[in-house]
Amino acid sequence: MASPQESEAPVAVARAAVGTSLPADGKPLESPPVHVAETPVRMGERLAYSVGDIGGNLIFAAVSSFVLFYFTDTVGIGAAIAGTIILLGRVLDGTMDLVIGTMIDKTRTRWGKARPWVLLSTPVVVLAFIGLFNVPAGLSSTGKEIYAFVFYFLCLAIGYTGSNLAYHTLLSVITSDGKTRVSLTVMRTFAALTATLLVNFFTIPLIARFGGGQDGWTTVVTIYGAVAAITFIVVFLGTKERVTTTVASDHSAARPVRELLLILLKNPYFYLGFALFLTQNLAAGVGGAGIYFARDVLGDAGLYGFFSLAGIGPLLIGMWFMPAITARFGKRLPFLVGSAVAVVGLLIALIDPTDFNVVIAGAVIRAIGTIPVSAALFALIADIVDYGEWKTGVRIDGMTYSAATAGQNLGAGVGAALIGWLLAFAQYDGTAAVQPQTAVDMEVFLYLGVPLIVYVLQFVVVVFLNLDRFQPGMTEDLIARRAGATPAAQD
Repeated sequence: MASPQESEAPVAVARAAVGTSLPADGKPLESPPVHVAETPVRMGERLAYSVGDIGGNLIFAAVSSFVLFYFTDTVGIGAAIAGTIILLGRVLDGTMDLVIGTMIDKTRTRWGKARPWVLLSTPVVVLAFIGLFNVPAGLSSTGKEIYAFVFYFLCLAIGYTGSNLAYHTLLSVITSDGKTRVSLTVMRTFAALTATLLVNFFTIPLIARFGGGQDGWTTVVTIYGAVAAITFIVVFLGTKERVTTTVASDHSAARPVRELLLILLKNPYFYLGFALFLTQNLAAGVGGAGIYFARDVLGDAGLYGFFSLAGIGPLLIGMWFMPAITARFGKRLPFLVGSAVAVVGLLIALIDPTDFNVVIAGAVIRAIGTIPVSAALFALIADIVDYGEWKTGVRIDGMTYSAATAGQNLGAGVGAALIGWLLAFAQYDGTAAVQPQTAVDMEVFLYLGVPLIVYVLQFVVVVFLNLDRFQPGMTEDLIARRAGATPAAQD
């Protein structure tokens, strides 16, 4: 048996390595190779964490895929105005990301910093989501537009941002182990894609089944909202926050917001993480043109569900191989290869956009290319959090994840706005039985051409986003430092 002095030595060495300040040159603090084991994240907790993305995407996928279509073809709001409403809501949403991210970083409770926000935001996001798809028919045109904007803001900028940003932050504080983070990302992404597939495939048929029109929308979104609420509660009850700051004297919660922001802005990967989420979600945002494309280019709105199946099915299978792939090649190389493959898939679909089989084949290849990005996207943000802590000694989870969600919201908002603006420019009429050829051609460009441009931009971003070179040394160093930090009380 080791003597008390021997057993305490690793902790004493780690504490000495932590210190309270950084060297003048700003380089990471050096630590000896002290290995400190974390409590493992068991399967029950992994499942509890993962179901949160089922609820999140019952809401987010429904809004992203159908709210513009609902505004133009059920409520009667013009396409350009509807797109502008969504963009303004997303811009404000991006502002709220930073505000709520700061509040999460300053939160200290017995349940941690992120879990309380998941719980408290649940009634807000669910009720606002249901209200968003229930625009009162008796309102004037201006009244409908104001109502749509207010509930869009309440749903995404307030409710969903609070819930989703806390959920993203939770990944970085559940564990510091890179492999576990990738595994959790794969599981949550599988849940997210499954929910998105179900929403995209069944929403239109369910609306018809429940009477169509406003009655159909009301019933469907109420079901989605109720299920989402249950999953958010499961996340709160079934997870635990383990990761604390590496420096006992860090006191991030007491630091002024300006100081935290300045520290965050010194992290160059903060900007690249924002850009990656911006490009990824810009492509997703213009995906809302798919319902128009299916109806007007291919002649059947019901085919939209098959687009979703072709686009998501490969991801549901392929992402399970990603932990082994990223362990062998890191995150960056698979990202680059995947972006190139996605471009090839879009080029194939553009050969003949009026041929359903060609479009589906292109969608499958594009989906294969998006597997590496989808499987490791949020794990990469956790790595950016770690990098910032490694360089500065200050851990900024919420504000760093706010960069990701700000990019997510802005990208999706710009994508939706492009649909509305360009359709209006091409003389789209939501009340017309047949659209002019200019509108049909624009739907092709929106659904296939814009994502092609976006994936090329994404490839450029990932070229510069090379965190793989710092691991595993960075992870081992941080774990060693945490041996000298005092963890927050847990329930």
